[in-house]
Amino acid sequence: MRRFDMKSDWDARAGDDAHKAIACDDAQNEAAFRASGERDVQLVLEGVSEILEAHQSALEIGCGTGRLLEPLARHFQQVFGVDVSGEMVRRGRERLAHLPQVHLVEIDGLGKLPFRDESFDFCFSYITFHHIPIKSVVRSYISETHRVLKPAGVARWHFFGRPAGILASIRESVTHKDTWRGCKFTLSEISAAVRVAGFEIVDAHYVPAQSWRLFGKTPPDIIWITARKSDHAARPVSPASK
Repeated sequence: MRRFDMKSDWDARAGDDAHKAIACDDAQNEAAFRASGERDVQLVLEGVSEILEAHQSALEIGCGTGRLLEPLARHFQQVFGVDVSGEMVRRGRERLAHLPQVHLVEIDGLGKLPFRDESFDFCFSYITFHHIPIKSVVRSYISETHRVLKPAGVARWHFFGRPAGILASIRESVTHKDTWRGCKFTLSEISAAVRVAGFEIVDAHYVPAQSWRLFGKTPPDIIWITARKSDHAARPVSPASK
């Protein structure tokens, strides 16, 4: 199996142009970059506020230089972001040094999260998983998200999707993958992975590319999944209920 070096590749992209690597269409200047974060954090939080019970802590997987962490800090008391690129993390810490409630952490990119069980109220990943070429790593991040979420915590993920069917499956299997063009999932495939990790799916929908064609360009198919960890916290048992 081919070996991929996520860390080296993304450190190199950060060195070339970190903003462009994170938000290609919104990297003209710092103001445009910040505005894109304000816009996209609304997508991430769509449908979340109604089911989220607490706003103490949030975690982003694949935070880059903190484009979404900055606006997210207005919604949560403590905000954490992890990224495989040490260079992205370094630049993000410099950008957001004025926000003591924001924390950026470098990870190895192999699917594990360096946090204790039940640490966060909300975890998400946006325009990140499609860069990962190995599906088992994505599934590991989903399982790890379940582990680090508090009881009744909420997760929301963004994936690049592909239609179901034999032809689409064959096309996907022969498509070249690297740390820019990574894996894609069918809706049923990734929904099953979310359930196996222990989540209850609140919303899962597939957005075909042609339904949101923009500026003459055909973007990829998109999958959004919002899920909730069950409230398994132990409750005192009253004598009457025994």
